[in-house]
Amino acid sequence: MIFLELIKKNDIIRRYIVMNSFDGVLTILGIVIAMLVAGAMESRIVIISSIGVIIATGVSGIWGGYSAEKAERKRNLKELEKHLLRDLSKTQIETQYKKMSLAMGLANGLSSTIVSFILIIPFFLAQLNLIDKMTAYYSSIGLIIIALFALGYFIGEIAKEKHIIHGIEMIGAGILVGIIIYLFELIKVI
Repeated sequence: MIFLELIKKNDIIRRYIVMNSFDGVLTILGIVIAMLVAGAMESRIVIISSIGVIIATGVSGIWGGYSAEKAERKRNLKELEKHLLRDLSKTQIETQYKKMSLAMGLANGLSSTIVSFILIIPFFLAQLNLIDKMTAYYSSIGLIIIALFALGYFIGEIAKEKHIIHGIEMIGAGILVGIIIYLFELIKVI
């Protein structure tokens, strides 16, 4: 509940969640499309490739987001101390700054991690022989389209603009990624 309140009240956390979820969705889309056009029919390969990226971007997001926010908030605290002519360590202000740095780091890294894991669930199902490999590909791409639309819809909500238009624009970014990867396959660059 506290996290949902932060999302409502904190524009930086909202930005982190949207940007990094978008990065996660497009990254998984890139892996899925590349594996599909390369003819990789082993779910395990898609899962391992995706998990490697998910872990790396998740750790990078948490660590980088926390470190950057902590540095910014320390700088702000020092500025405030300078103006107030007093040390603010071990005060409520310092405690709040630390909490916000942690919340922003978590929002930065976990948003892409959670969304990305959801998008590769079909490959886990295929690995367990609950669905076939092509169904895993199509299901994952379907989830990606839904995630892109949902992110766009959320952006429309934030901007108080047309939700559906923003959703379609985000799907357009996914289509662009797919086209570029497919073109690389067509011209046999790789």
